[in-house]
Amino acid sequence: MIRLATLAAAALMAVAAPAAASTAPASVQAAADPGVSIEAVRAWLASKGGTVSAINRDAGDIWITVDDAPLSWAIFFYSCEADVCGDIQYAASFSNPTITQAMINDWNRDRRFLKAFFAAGEGAAAPTAVVQYDVLIHGADVEQLTDHTALWLDLAGAFGTTVGYFTATE
Repeated sequence: MIRLATLAAAALMAVAAPAAASTAPASVQAAADPGVSIEAVRAWLASKGGTVSAINRDAGDIWITVDDAPLSWAIFFYSCEADVCGDIQYAASFSNPTITQAMINDWNRDRRFLKAFFAAGEGAAAPTAVVQYDVLIHGADVEQLTDHTALWLDLAGAFGTTVGYFTATE
């Protein structure tokens, strides 16, 4: 989370920019199936300081993982054609013995954007909370993920603290 903190700063600067900028408005995407390249997303995240895995594929699922200490997370790619994808999903899981279904229900009731679900630990395994954030892609420019990634990192950190995975100071 610390390495990609510049994304949050960039998102804030973009919001603070004057609305009446002298640039012309962007044209509407004309492609029938707009999307971002998986490799472009991977390279973009690496350029922001994340340690990004190779592209993973298994039984039709496509994803990359990002190690951004202290948080590891994944991006799953959907609606793909020739490795250009129309939507993505950020995801992370948190396991510890203090996670409860009530924590997850409270999170889902009180917060927007991230959806969470609870998985009881089997045997001696700790309970797990999984959090996800879906994004529809508009066009091929990977920079459209700046605000989404900043929001994801902020809320995933807050979620991790809520379920006791992080302490309030991490």
